[in-house]
Amino acid sequence: MKKRILPLVLSGACLLLLFLQAPAGKPVVNISKIQIQTGLLTAKLVMEADGPLSVENVFYSPDAKKTLIMDVMGAQALQAPIIPTAEAGFIRDIQIQKSGETDVRFFIELSERVPCRLVSDAGRTILEFAKIPKIEGAYPMDAETQSRLESSPRSQIVLQKLDYNQTAEAVSFKADLTGQAVTQVFALENPPRLVVDLFDTLLSARADVRPALNASSPVQRLRVAQFQNEDPAITRLVFDLKESGLYSLDSQGDGLVVSFFTPNTASKTEKAEPEVNATKIEPPPPMPAVKTPEPELKSESKSVEISNPPSITEVKADPAPKVVESSPQEKRAALIPEKKTIAGEEAGYSGEILSIRVKDADLRDVVLYLADFAGLNVTFDPEVRGIVTLNLQDVPWDQILDVVLRQNKMGKTIEGNILRIAPINVLIREEEDQRKLRESRELAGPVLVKTFTLSYSKAKDVMTLLRSKLSTQGEMIVDERTNTLLITEVKDKLDLIEKLIAVVDTPTPQVSIEARIVEATATFIRNLGIQWGFKGISDPFYGNATSVSFPNKVLIDGAQIPTGIVTKGIGGPLGGYAINLPAPAFNTAVGFSFANVLDTFRLDVALSALETAGEGKIISLPKVTTQNNQQAEIIQGRQIPVQTVANFTVTTRYVNAALELRATPQITAEGTIIMTVEIQNNAADFANLVNGIPPITTQSAKTTVMVPDGGTTVIGGIYRTEDSVTRERVPFLHQIPILGNMFKNFARTKQQRELLIFITPRIVR
Repeated sequence: MKKRILPLVLSGACLLLLFLQAPAGKPVVNISKIQIQTGLLTAKLVMEADGPLSVENVFYSPDAKKTLIMDVMGAQALQAPIIPTAEAGFIRDIQIQKSGETDVRFFIELSERVPCRLVSDAGRTILEFAKIPKIEGAYPMDAETQSRLESSPRSQIVLQKLDYNQTAEAVSFKADLTGQAVTQVFALENPPRLVVDLFDTLLSARADVRPALNASSPVQRLRVAQFQNEDPAITRLVFDLKESGLYSLDSQGDGLVVSFFTPNTASKTEKAEPEVNATKIEPPPPMPAVKTPEPELKSESKSVEISNPPSITEVKADPAPKVVESSPQEKRAALIPEKKTIAGEEAGYSGEILSIRVKDADLRDVVLYLADFAGLNVTFDPEVRGIVTLNLQDVPWDQILDVVLRQNKMGKTIEGNILRIAPINVLIREEEDQRKLRESRELAGPVLVKTFTLSYSKAKDVMTLLRSKLSTQGEMIVDERTNTLLITEVKDKLDLIEKLIAVVDTPTPQVSIEARIVEATATFIRNLGIQWGFKGISDPFYGNATSVSFPNKVLIDGAQIPTGIVTKGIGGPLGGYAINLPAPAFNTAVGFSFANVLDTFRLDVALSALETAGEGKIISLPKVTTQNNQQAEIIQGRQIPVQTVANFTVTTRYVNAALELRATPQITAEGTIIMTVEIQNNAADFANLVNGIPPITTQSAKTTVMVPDGGTTVIGGIYRTEDSVTRERVPFLHQIPILGNMFKNFARTKQQRELLIFITPRIVR
């Protein structure tokens, strides 16, 4: 018994020793449940685990723009999430992969790229997404916010001040409030924005903060406005973001802190709420350099009452320098002349986006509000009067100003940062006086004489273009020998003409046009024919008389061709054939002649046949180079003289039997080429002369096509097939099975013709 217990004791001691010597590893947290909760303005990914989760990285994938990646350290997922059908429009898919022995990585595919934040609540880790609302009309409010608003004590809260703090990890904005306000967060797009609404909150006039955000800040600008005055009062904070990313929202007793983290930081979820100063983590994989144009920044605003204009504060980031590389399309478009503004200014609206709604407001109050929004000083002429009623959403402020002034027959001038409003007739009268003053100064100024030697344009053509730009004292003379313009003009006009000449006298790009004409021919001919005849005689002379007294002598002759009919095919020993159906054309003939000893019966047979097959291909390759919008022509071939007689006068004219290419290219602004092409491939047919003159076989195409630079297009194609079968036969007898072939011949001719015309233009660089 002791011998059995001793090995068990020794084995247990060894296992205990190994257990004591094994290193104590870090415990692995098991994610037991993953759920998705949907709301009107939020979507939440709720993870329940048996311990706190350590989230290291939360960032959007550089390859898949709408896929959020989240790294969880020291954890493992026991259950894959099930996405509800109602949420399929936002959270489309969730995949979990192991990124190490004890680490997992979440791939969350979204329908929109929106800001998100991490929250830890009662043993749960929540990844909350601020959805983009798709609601028009009523103010969007989800059920959770509505419940918190109804359960909270209703008292007016005042936003007194905004503070700002920026570190290498995050940028934080603190709103000093007189109480704890109910908040609602949602996202907007184009450009990406995060909107934070504070309910039962009024904006104090003392709220003023204008920090200078640097280029590394994830926030480009902050705007604060009184969104809604009536119950409930709503103060709105709009954060214009460079891109959607991780943020935190911390409600404190004395205010609200909103923090935005740089792409290489993340929030630890061991704490109840993410702190403003986030812990620095390892950066995500480097993103490739993707150059995309910055979207036009829009500000989110609703109804604005002019009688009590809201206090709007802005935070703008210092613009970072941009490095833009030329694309192949831009390099190709380098040959295309760009649009230039020689004189005057191009009209356009580039002001900041604004929404405004007023009813029966004074014109001067509206203009004062717009000028204050744009940071301009304003002065009004005494005649400025008017009433304004309008409702505009997301319109540039300078366009709103033009609309308001146009409705009231007013105009504006901007000198520096001073905006002047006056009636249109006053501005027109002043502009006319200024024009007359400029003209008088021009006439009183010195007259200069300058010569311009042109390199790429005809001086005569340029003079026609610029003659309308001369003043009353101006004069322009052309020296065609040296292609020079001699211009006498005042200085201001002379400067303008010099700029125009610099634009007009530029080299014209050239286009090389290559055409390819492929003509293929295939011919097949097969002829089969037969000729046969016979002769038989029964006569006492040959000793083969019949056994009757009448007829005692018989002659059967089926080989003679009646006199007057031309014999076809080959001649036989009997002088002809009864069945004379040779091949229409043949180069092979075989004859057979059969007879008895006395030659009293003879049978002659002749077979004729012909089979011909041929293939041919002709490739013509004309090529020509010409300038843009100039016709090019190239001809290669021969001319056929044709004589006509009229009134005893012989006239000789020449007709082209040649390959001709005529093309006029036009280079477009996109780098493509529009061509008017005419191709003729004419050839003389000397096999069918008419009065000694060969007819002309014509192949031509004329069209207008657009082709990319270096591209090839087919501008024409002809495919022709001829298949003919001819049979000659003896009536009725040709229908006899098998033997009927002795009473007919056969001829078949098959011909195929194919013509293709390709054209390839290239811009000469």
